[in-house]
Amino acid sequence: MTSGLRARLRSVLLIVSAATGLVCMEACGGGASGAPPPATKLPPGITIAFGAASVPLHGSTSLTFNLSNPNGNLSLSGVGFSDTLPAGLAVATPNGQSGNCGGGTITAAAGSNSISLAGATMIAGAMCSFAVNVTGTATGTQSTTTSAVTSTEAGNGGTASASLIVAGASQQPPQPADATPISGQSYYLVNQLSGLQADLNANSTTAGDPIVQQPRSFTNPSQRWSFTDVSGFWQISNVRNGLCLDGAGGAVVQNTCATANTQQWSLTATVNGYYAITNKSTNLLVDVASAASGALLEQTAFAGSATQSQQWLLRPSFFRGVDNALLEKQEAARIATGLVWWKDGGVQTDVLQILKNHGVNMVRLRPSSAPPYSNPSQAGCSGNLCFAETDAQDLDLAKRARNLGMSLELTLLFDGGNSSNLPAAWAGHSMSQLQTDIHDYVKAEILLYRQNGVMPDLVSIGNEVNTGFLTGAGNVSDATFSTFAQLQIAGMQGVADAAADTSTGPAVPAPLTCIHITPQWPMSDFFARANSNNIPYDAICQSYYPFFHGPLTDAQAAAANPSNQPVEQDMLNAAASLGKPILILETAEHYENGFQSNDPWYTPSPAMQAQFLRDLEAVVNGVPNQLGMGLAYWDPEGVDVPRLSGGLFNGGTNLPDAIYVWNGLTIFDNADSSGSVDVNDPAYSTPLPALDALGGH
Repeated sequence: MTSGLRARLRSVLLIVSAATGLVCMEACGGGASGAPPPATKLPPGITIAFGAASVPLHGSTSLTFNLSNPNGNLSLSGVGFSDTLPAGLAVATPNGQSGNCGGGTITAAAGSNSISLAGATMIAGAMCSFAVNVTGTATGTQSTTTSAVTSTEAGNGGTASASLIVAGASQQPPQPADATPISGQSYYLVNQLSGLQADLNANSTTAGDPIVQQPRSFTNPSQRWSFTDVSGFWQISNVRNGLCLDGAGGAVVQNTCATANTQQWSLTATVNGYYAITNKSTNLLVDVASAASGALLEQTAFAGSATQSQQWLLRPSFFRGVDNALLEKQEAARIATGLVWWKDGGVQTDVLQILKNHGVNMVRLRPSSAPPYSNPSQAGCSGNLCFAETDAQDLDLAKRARNLGMSLELTLLFDGGNSSNLPAAWAGHSMSQLQTDIHDYVKAEILLYRQNGVMPDLVSIGNEVNTGFLTGAGNVSDATFSTFAQLQIAGMQGVADAAADTSTGPAVPAPLTCIHITPQWPMSDFFARANSNNIPYDAICQSYYPFFHGPLTDAQAAAANPSNQPVEQDMLNAAASLGKPILILETAEHYENGFQSNDPWYTPSPAMQAQFLRDLEAVVNGVPNQLGMGLAYWDPEGVDVPRLSGGLFNGGTNLPDAIYVWNGLTIFDNADSSGSVDVNDPAYSTPLPALDALGGH
């Protein structure tokens, strides 16, 4: 083939379409191209947005519609759409319409449920918007989606959606009153006159033997009494020998448990957690012959009001507690936003009642008093103090807990986050002045609770004090332990003096006291120092979070211990040699990813969170000499609470209504599987399996 022929062949390109056959012949010499394909025609775009994240019921906000022509060289006509609002929204009266769009017709009749645009023209690259006010007519999340936006030249585009929370008036359930123990749990019976506890007579197992009172023992189950509900009355059996209190013959004796009326007792709450215990058969009250150790329990007549010797404190032998000192702030946030209440079995229910229904018997309180602290949860607060609960809030919470027969732990000198900061009112005080400050403050607080009929069962002077206590004065270290001890002694003396005070009534037994630490300071070493410095504490209180403090058991440590932390079980067992009961005053574990990192021992899930609490209870119950005192879960109900203005009450900076972030660690469902809390999810604020585990179920 000649070169000329090859050149001619190269200059001609025959294009054949598979669909239509021969369509054209183009000269291709030198790679020159022909005419460009026609430009793509793009349909209009649309977005919509509400002017607020939420509104109260019957409140209004704007709904803005934004349209755009994405074409660079093409005008669009016939632009329009419609938006049929959900049943919980309506166009406001007046509708507050503003803006326009390409000369189109906007229809938004006041009181209707429809908004539309028709016949708009948009030049190339143009954008336009208009807004209409809408009103929330039904509570819940109201979501709206437009039709596809239309055009004559480029056809239909997409739709647009937006959601608005309409918050109704709060439906806070009534606060219940049911001052009874929890059936199946065991309690110490502490006499108000003597402060001694009901006990077997020399650990007797003989039917018909009398019951006596003896000094408090944390190790002998002969002082522990199990309460069982029998159609509104109570059968009371001894944990050690299984025999039941019996009022036969007018005495108080032990007998084989039966259905006799002499073994059924009614409980009448008096004040400060005490009860009058009345026999169903004799209608007489359990009493004690004298305040002496070894005195026999007897039955005596009721004479208008129960005497001190006829009143008995029911203190759980194993605390199943919660630290929900933030509850009243959390409730206030729900009231302010009309948010749905916590639920049990699908029914909105008082939180304390839910907790008791599942076996919780103790509530921990942590008031931040003003003075000595400055502006706790008030305008002008800063830092931790914005998370604090006030005396008034915690005192009310204490009354609600006692009205349900629950015990109280009171932690004093808490600044909203810890106890490391010296209260502003005590700045510059000498050591001697600080001892007086602490004594007088603690005494006044205990008297306040006592006078309101809610004397606590247990008091700690400070929160996790080994991490800091009244910086500059009572910080705990090897060199300063004696100084710390002097301040603790002053505080515990304040507890004793408040109980002994007769200005408002006869003296009563003092609450138990504890020192609250974390595993960062080995328990045995810390409390050996406390003993050598003569701090008169009754119990050891400790925080334990596996994601902070390490493995629970040796088996877990053998499997993984990335930070080489001490084993919690080993520390508890070693500390038992001190002879003091041990209470895990704070704990928590993840049921999903959330606040703080996960640990390697309990992969986050509701089932594993519950398993953690069962494992922890087994470890505490396994402390030698029966010195395991119980455990308390931190902020179990603290799920996320959205603000009407957007964001959450949880967290925040220097806001007096702020509450802690605790998502992923609560034992009520945060309903945030989508990535953010969904308050309309039926699971929101409902108990997880861990609540039953905490309650011993």
